[in-house]
Amino acid sequence: MPVHKRTDDIDWNDLRYALALARHGSLSATARLLKVNHATVARRIAALEASLGIVLFERRARGYRPTAQAQPVLQAAEQVEVPLLRLGRLADAERGQQLEGNVRVTCTEGIASHCIAPQLAALRQRWPGLQIEITVEHRSLSLARREADIAIRWARPQSGELYASRLGNVPYRLYRNPLTGDRSVIAAFDESLPDLPETRWLAKQKTLRPVIRSNSMLPLVAAARAGACAVLLPEFIGRQFPELVAEPGRPPVSRELWLVLHRDLRRTPRVRTVADFLGAAIRALLRQSS
Repeated sequence: MPVHKRTDDIDWNDLRYALALARHGSLSATARLLKVNHATVARRIAALEASLGIVLFERRARGYRPTAQAQPVLQAAEQVEVPLLRLGRLADAERGQQLEGNVRVTCTEGIASHCIAPQLAALRQRWPGLQIEITVEHRSLSLARREADIAIRWARPQSGELYASRLGNVPYRLYRNPLTGDRSVIAAFDESLPDLPETRWLAKQKTLRPVIRSNSMLPLVAAARAGACAVLLPEFIGRQFPELVAEPGRPPVSRELWLVLHRDLRRTPRVRTVADFLGAAIRALLRQSS
């Protein structure tokens, strides 16, 4: 029978690592989120298991899964985490009006490369004390847990203490290099992204055959630009490549883009400044597609 140690031996930071591993499922993803190496994550989890005298995670082919014994520990840790995170957000909002420090932005790859990165020179020129950290993710990072300060998302959030501002409508078109020989072949996202509207649209097409797949947009665009296939892209991305020509007619897919931040951080000067700047820039970019 395991010998449980006193709870005052438990380090909150170890609990924080356990929560992150339970949420993200792998040492590497947890390490990226917490900005440490994966060995540190493993060491922290081992220390917590030793403190509690129980096994918290079992390793499976697709990552780490909490054990039944871990559930009450994780639930208790979440109850501790919520007020600490709120205190941190409120304290951050009261730290003065200096426009300096780090702002974390999360978005998908296309938004990062074609909407946000091109704006950073102008942003840094106006506010040189700001540092921008961009996390590229298809899944939604938690703004409440400060996994990011600002999110650019393809859907309006339906829950949480979040502020959401609509950036605009994003039409998608089929693009190809006129030199593409076979007009039936297309590049598409792989099976890891089955729920995207563009993936669902493609699944219904009888005249298009996916011949190149990836979980990243960059190789799909590169293949289309080289004439290997067509690719379905947002207009604001497709029109940036003169060698790609859009198929005429009504856009087959249309999505909405939203800027989201936690309500507690709307008063934080550096977060509000970056959100307002990026929001205005993205709106202007999307209007060019209207």
